[in-house]
Amino acid sequence: MRKPIHQPLGKGLRIYFWLAFGLSTTHLAAQQCPRILNCPQSTNTYCDESSNDLSLWNNPPFTYSPTMGDSNLYEGAIDLNIRVKGCSGGGITSISYILYLDLNSDDEQETVITSSNPPPSGCVRVNNQYNPGFSGGDTVLFDQRALPDSMLYRFSFEIDYSGDTTTGWVRFSSDHAPYDFIPVILPEGRHRIEWRIVQDGVERFCDRNFKVRDCKTPLVTCKTNAPIYLDASLTAFLPLSEAYNLKSDNITPDSQLLVGMRRVGTGSGFPLNGMGEPQDTALFNCSMNENQYVEVWVQDRVGNTEHCTTLVLVYDTAGICTFIPPPPPPNPVSVCARTFWNNDLIQNVAFSTAWTVPGSPPASNPLPLKTGGCAELSSLPPTTAFTLSAQKDVFLLNGVTTYDLVLISKHILGIQPFDAGWKMSAADANRSGSVTTFDIVELRKLILGLSVKLPNNTPSWRMYVDTCIVVNSPFIGTCPSDYTLPVLPLGAYPSQISFKGLKVGDVNGSATGGDSLQGAAVVRGIAAGLELPDTTLQAGETMEIPLSATEGGEWTGLQFSLEFDPSNLDIELVQVPEALQLKPENWAKPLEGVLNLSWSDGIATTVLPGDALMRVRVNAKADLKLSEVLKLSEKPRILPEVYDADGNNHPLQLVFSQKATPTEKGKVQIFSPMPNPSTGSAHLPLRLDAAETVSMELTDLAGRTFYRMVSKLESGAHLLEIPATAMPLSGVYIWRVIAGTASQSGRLVRL
Repeated sequence: MRKPIHQPLGKGLRIYFWLAFGLSTTHLAAQQCPRILNCPQSTNTYCDESSNDLSLWNNPPFTYSPTMGDSNLYEGAIDLNIRVKGCSGGGITSISYILYLDLNSDDEQETVITSSNPPPSGCVRVNNQYNPGFSGGDTVLFDQRALPDSMLYRFSFEIDYSGDTTTGWVRFSSDHAPYDFIPVILPEGRHRIEWRIVQDGVERFCDRNFKVRDCKTPLVTCKTNAPIYLDASLTAFLPLSEAYNLKSDNITPDSQLLVGMRRVGTGSGFPLNGMGEPQDTALFNCSMNENQYVEVWVQDRVGNTEHCTTLVLVYDTAGICTFIPPPPPPNPVSVCARTFWNNDLIQNVAFSTAWTVPGSPPASNPLPLKTGGCAELSSLPPTTAFTLSAQKDVFLLNGVTTYDLVLISKHILGIQPFDAGWKMSAADANRSGSVTTFDIVELRKLILGLSVKLPNNTPSWRMYVDTCIVVNSPFIGTCPSDYTLPVLPLGAYPSQISFKGLKVGDVNGSATGGDSLQGAAVVRGIAAGLELPDTTLQAGETMEIPLSATEGGEWTGLQFSLEFDPSNLDIELVQVPEALQLKPENWAKPLEGVLNLSWSDGIATTVLPGDALMRVRVNAKADLKLSEVLKLSEKPRILPEVYDADGNNHPLQLVFSQKATPTEKGKVQIFSPMPNPSTGSAHLPLRLDAAETVSMELTDLAGRTFYRMVSKLESGAHLLEIPATAMPLSGVYIWRVIAGTASQSGRLVRL
């Protein structure tokens, strides 16, 4: 039975779930539930064929559509949902979502909508992505229909329980009819949704990228039997206006539709002339005086195309066709390379043909590149067969970061195996035919600047023929890198021959197809701090300096490049405390005045605020202050970043502190919850010097208990979860933790 949950209105039906205390986290993890049934890894495209509504998603300067060239975004109703299979004997405690929208087409999702705190009717909060709890921002109308405010669309949430399967939808409703749900209407662009599911204290997440795209093809109708007449030059031109009647589209105005024409059989796709503009004429001569057809193509601003065909009647009324010229030479073959993960064109690839002739040395010929990135095969070798190859070997770090090492480690450990065959080949850095820790070692050397080349002369990109179907991995089975082709008439080949390319070391598809050192931009989370004391040193003084975490969390990776003036300071030694299991291969000094670090692990490490991640022994060559000589490099070779257990990327900042000593060890340490304020669950960091019975209690200001946990914990670092279900209402709560003889309490705000 479907039960509506209208969370945005803050009223109506409330559903409570009771949690059974005392169930160990080990037992919960073993259940492997709740299980998310529909969380694809690749970007999902929602196709829309409706017309554009000027009253929706049209509010400059906050909206901009490159499709329309103005502020009016086209939109579509989409079925945005999550399906979850629950554990037997329990019920789904909560389903929630965070929706990230890009309204100005700059590839940054600046507008965030949460199911727990949605915006008012007809509105969204723009530029609230980096605000605490996604609060604030600019309140912007997305629904400008001429209706009372109570009847405007607002973001709602609908849920359905069917046996052990629960389905939740992002919906539209209104204050006037809160339970009359309709599919949510979202604008064009690349967006993201993060689902969170809780059952019996177990959390599951689904982070999906998706885009809304106009998929309806334009309409074009051709005229019937277009007549033309040969002139004294033995030729005749058919203008485009004589070949079709009308054109239209659901989104693009008629004046902005592109129209082109060609003779049938002389090409494929939208017809362009040599200048890259729509072809608007078709040439006929004496050899084309019977059964000639042209095709008229129309293309909208999104790139959707449609065409129609009409017969052309070529008349030679003067009887001047006494000589029939030879047919024109066939068009050259286009040769291109595109990425496995998003089919983007890879630029500046070196394409070439190679062949052998008995009695002669092997020969090769590079193909000329055309504007746009593809090459042109216009002549064939003097032989019976030849090979066609593609190669690119520049910018080895394009798309390669320490996060790729995290994903490779998870694959090796079986925690998160690769879900695509090309990732297996990208991870095989040493070209051994398998993915092992040796590949991680080689890629880390590259990141740290200890090497500029991968072993076995591996080029930075690997190319495979487009006709190969990758099931498990390109190096399992037959997936050739080159085409072997017979020599045929040029017109017998396809109009385009394609390669598929992958960037070595890039397993998350962040590399760009262009010639760039840095990969594609990624969505970055809240910044993390790397804290060190702002000490003043005198010339000749040596001191050990701790670099500590200002924020806690479950970390799987860390990278940064620390720069300093070698004439004033020298870093002699890196010592490893217990917070991160750093090894000598995790850091390097490839150049004077540079200390690079890259640490990764497939299993997350609990880091608490104040934990010393590493220590450096510095030797001052002049009187100095650390804040004046140390900085984190922002060069794209090794950006300062932290990666958490959920795969989020956090920029790393250097924080100089006036603290005299680092955080004291050897005692119970209880930290404040994070985040605080919270829009969902929170985690309370705790360090124990010995095994202790730990209790945690959450009450409101009136003393009523909302949550209590008692557990025997081992010594070391822990993150105690305060689930979102323990804080059903927005407001201030009081937390209290007792660990042995130590206790601490404070306030936690739920937005």
